[in-house]
Amino acid sequence: MAAMNYVVTVQSPTAITALATGHFTSPTDFNLIVAKNTHFEIYIISSEGLKLVKDVCVYGQIHILKCFRLPNMTKDILFIFTEKCQGMILDCRKTAQDQYEILTKCHGLLKDTGRQTVRQPLCTIDVKHGLILLRIFEGVIKLIYLKDFSSKDSSSKSLEAYNVKVDEQNIIDIQFLPGHQKPTFILLHPRTNDTSMLNRDQEEYHIRTYQVELKERDISKLSWKQDMTLSEASFVIPIGQDTFSCIVIGRNAVALYKENDRPLEIESSLLDDETSIISYCPIDEDGCRYLLTDYSGKLYLLVLERDKRNGSSSTTITDMKLDLLGETSICEYVTYLDNGVTFIGSRFGDSQLIRLLPEPQNGSHLEILESYTNLAPIVDMCVVDLERQGRQLITCSGNGKDSSLRFIRTGIGIHEHASIDLRNIKGIWALKIDNHYDNHLVVAFFDQTRLFHLQNDEIEEVELSGFDFQHQTLFCANVISDQYLQITTHSIRLIGNNGKDLLVEWKNEQNEITVGSSNTTQCVCASGNQLFYFEIGRASLTEINKCKLPYNIACLDVTPLNPQEERTSLCVVGLWTQISVWIYRLPTLDVLHKEPLTSDALPRSVVMITFDSQPYVVISLADGPIVYYLLDVEQGILYERKKVSLGTKPTTLTICQRTDISPNASSSSTDPSTQRTVLFACSDRPSVISSSNTKLVFSAVNLREIVCMCSFHSEFYGASLTLVTDVGVILGRIDDIQKLHVRSLVLGEPARRITFMEEEKAFVILTQYIDNFQTDSITPISKQAHQKIECPTTIKNINDIVPPIQNEVIDSIVILDQHTHEARVSVRLMNREEALSLCVINFADDPSSSYIAVGTAIIFEDEDTPKFGRLILYRYKSGHLNMITEKELNGAPHAMLPFHAKLLVAVGSSIRLYKFSPQNHELIQLTQYLGHIDCLQVKIKDDFVLFNDLMKSITVLRYNVDEGKFEEIAHDVQPQWTMACEFFDDDTFICAEDGGNLISCHKDSGSTKENERNVLKELGLCHLGENINVFRHGCLVTQQTAETSISLDTCTLMGGVSGYIGLLLQLTPPLYQLLMSLQLAIADNVPSVGKIDHGTWRSFESDGRSDVSCGFVDGDLIETYLDLPKTVQQELITDLHGENNTPIYTTVEELVKIIEELARIH
Repeated sequence: MAAMNYVVTVQSPTAITALATGHFTSPTDFNLIVAKNTHFEIYIISSEGLKLVKDVCVYGQIHILKCFRLPNMTKDILFIFTEKCQGMILDCRKTAQDQYEILTKCHGLLKDTGRQTVRQPLCTIDVKHGLILLRIFEGVIKLIYLKDFSSKDSSSKSLEAYNVKVDEQNIIDIQFLPGHQKPTFILLHPRTNDTSMLNRDQEEYHIRTYQVELKERDISKLSWKQDMTLSEASFVIPIGQDTFSCIVIGRNAVALYKENDRPLEIESSLLDDETSIISYCPIDEDGCRYLLTDYSGKLYLLVLERDKRNGSSSTTITDMKLDLLGETSICEYVTYLDNGVTFIGSRFGDSQLIRLLPEPQNGSHLEILESYTNLAPIVDMCVVDLERQGRQLITCSGNGKDSSLRFIRTGIGIHEHASIDLRNIKGIWALKIDNHYDNHLVVAFFDQTRLFHLQNDEIEEVELSGFDFQHQTLFCANVISDQYLQITTHSIRLIGNNGKDLLVEWKNEQNEITVGSSNTTQCVCASGNQLFYFEIGRASLTEINKCKLPYNIACLDVTPLNPQEERTSLCVVGLWTQISVWIYRLPTLDVLHKEPLTSDALPRSVVMITFDSQPYVVISLADGPIVYYLLDVEQGILYERKKVSLGTKPTTLTICQRTDISPNASSSSTDPSTQRTVLFACSDRPSVISSSNTKLVFSAVNLREIVCMCSFHSEFYGASLTLVTDVGVILGRIDDIQKLHVRSLVLGEPARRITFMEEEKAFVILTQYIDNFQTDSITPISKQAHQKIECPTTIKNINDIVPPIQNEVIDSIVILDQHTHEARVSVRLMNREEALSLCVINFADDPSSSYIAVGTAIIFEDEDTPKFGRLILYRYKSGHLNMITEKELNGAPHAMLPFHAKLLVAVGSSIRLYKFSPQNHELIQLTQYLGHIDCLQVKIKDDFVLFNDLMKSITVLRYNVDEGKFEEIAHDVQPQWTMACEFFDDDTFICAEDGGNLISCHKDSGSTKENERNVLKELGLCHLGENINVFRHGCLVTQQTAETSISLDTCTLMGGVSGYIGLLLQLTPPLYQLLMSLQLAIADNVPSVGKIDHGTWRSFESDGRSDVSCGFVDGDLIETYLDLPKTVQQELITDLHGENNTPIYTTVEELVKIIEELARIH
């Protein structure tokens, strides 16, 4: 019995945890380096903006990131410190292939025994003396001596670190004072050492200065010290060179302190009781101007005015002024770049690139240049299958005014360039007329054809005399000798002289032409059951052959299998009645192969196409599916039939040879060797069909329905596509294949819970408006609703304790339209009433009606746990919301779910089950189970209930239907501070705890011993490095290959505090053994950034408990195998061993196929 889980990243962390700037990639490049929990991004700053050049994964959560340069160096290096106390010094080198390589110059474990601080680790660097100061544990400061980092020395050295004792406890900030002969630092700490007290009133703080004795590896106190009274002092900023002076920033105060001088405190109406300054950065090197940010997203300019009488070099500061520049995202990390451009790094909203304006525009001195998506923190989420739109993950993201719903899905996004409002289009083709680029569109309708000329971004309709506009066009293309071929229902026309002259016209006198196709030198068409073959020359269209088939022809194709060739020796034909595909030899029209399609639906479209040197014939059927075969070109034989369901409507297939829709979008050149052939399937579920490692991949396009399409490579827009929908033509560029696409709905107030109401096509969310953190620029979603209603109560106990005075915190229930995202209804709860849980439910006694159930609690700051709450039941139908009933509770309802058509609620430490009586409009409690401390989340599967307790890990209950009560089946005996839980299957459960770890537990149902059955065994342990708030069954892609060995049934998505989205799934035992042995091989042989051991990074650590990682395959590491050189891939699999050291044999090709299949799931 073993856990066999695969855990992989769907979305890397997006919350910013540290920022640095410097010349890291080269002496001339100016870089912005952005840390996002477990990875950091390197940008080059140029006049065009920020260019991402490398994304670097680190085996650790990055707490500190500093860019610095020692005196003997020509460029900067990077110091990183992680949450598991791993330190590293990194350098960057540009390789011959214009790639950036990260080199580890120094590394080491900087962990000590001692009392860990409640605050984040602190770091300051003295580059003049080559010294890093770290404060990790209370009472100890760590000195790291920086050695000579010669760029020629490729081996990594150990960090030389020494501990020195310091008397001050609970240190808030620590900084080196520049310009002193010996390393001198200043530290800020509160008068009281009690770290548990958080007081927003005025507090007493102390500043102390120390000197580092380098030879003695010790510190000594200096004479300058300062006592001060501020509210929540947070930062120390050293001022000047070789002086003892600094600025201290508090929550709503800024003060200057200097040795032998009176303090200078800023007087500003901007610093009121509601202000909460949370970050700063210098603008000038001389330290005259600083940017400050506060918790409501306001950006301030702090200016230090120097004594002008003593000249420009004066260090005497006479005054300080504070100005409000404008509003940004809530910003905890800010850095000034250059020329007024500043980067705003946020943990709670989108990060931003802004420009500071000398003159205000619309009342603000800021211009937002660019925004960078941040999903953090993900508080709740739901997976929804939207009609014809694929699957979406909707997250409750952000905090305060930056709160939002994020709509996330995979597939291909369309960036629209232009659109034409045309309806009822039957076909569309691009032409190059007197141009090297596509510049005309031929658009076919039921009884006519129209021609459009596109020049730059202008579109106009034209008529060229060589074309037939009176009939429906079936096919149109550029052919040899600068000619154009137009096949209509009436005739085939060969056109010259830039579309003005009709050179040759062929008509079938008996019947209309029903279908046609051509390449640059050959043409085929059908009229009923007659097939005609032509060859195209200069001003000539010669009928070479014709034949009769037993049934009418539905579709045909003569596309050359080699895109570089002008001719083909094969023609593929789809038949009506006898539903089949026939392969003909050209020019003789000899039948080579007849393949019955074993389908009741007609073939709608057929193409011959080559993927990865393998020829295919692909057929679409009238009811939506795609059938494809491998094609033997020599014999014209079809073999290895596969079928994939796409949409439900007829599908049209169109070949595209464009770099812009290549799966490897990094190759953007127009070199034919980099162009990938892909197949576009137009239907009600449009898809792009491409090949990866000889396997066809079907990637959804994020549009509702595409009727037909064509490639359009224009001079103005570049490589694009024209896509015909039911409302018009979209000219656009396509995104990378299978990339996450995120749309945002700004809420202006945090959303705590979300659920989807299928019956009314609506989202229901619980929001919390907090007056302090609001802004005039955003109207909260609860105040935008068309219908606003109150929610009073008839419960006497609640009415007696709820104060009538309006509170600054207002909770609401908001119903949003699924399509427009408009707020239809908002329900405002009572003062001090917080909405905690939510679900949509159909009760057993009223199965045809959907109800919205909401759990609330009455919250007072001086109460540890709420004493009162209520369950509220609503009926929402056709846009109208009615309150049906309410039920008094004696605790907080943290979670609720529908269970056996009854309402399951976690109230305080208990699990309760309620039924609804439609006659009495009453919720009746049926049974309850008493748990431990606080039941935070509850999950169900069949008769089983799983819940996680605040401190007592997870417990599994079974509902005894006959007796109508809960029975405890098993529990985890290890105490865990758990945050979320989920079922994997009947006997396997997953939970996340607050140390960033995942635990997989197993219930031993088959054991004969009761004590073994009652205890959940922890079979899987893994340090994820992410605090998970929520698990949800499902994944963002549906099964997308015709044959697969990976089941999506156990897929579980997880959302984290850092904006991380992960995917968990269960593996078969052989696959788990194979991937685990490969993981060990990669970890042993492929060096990591900072020389951190993979096993150390993934090992379970929490509250003094430590265990090796087991039961989880690290998908992020496994999928790096795909990027390794072929020789390294081969070396890694030569000595793989599974359980009991048994050898595992595989090939690189087999392994790559498996890993690519796993990678496509996310």
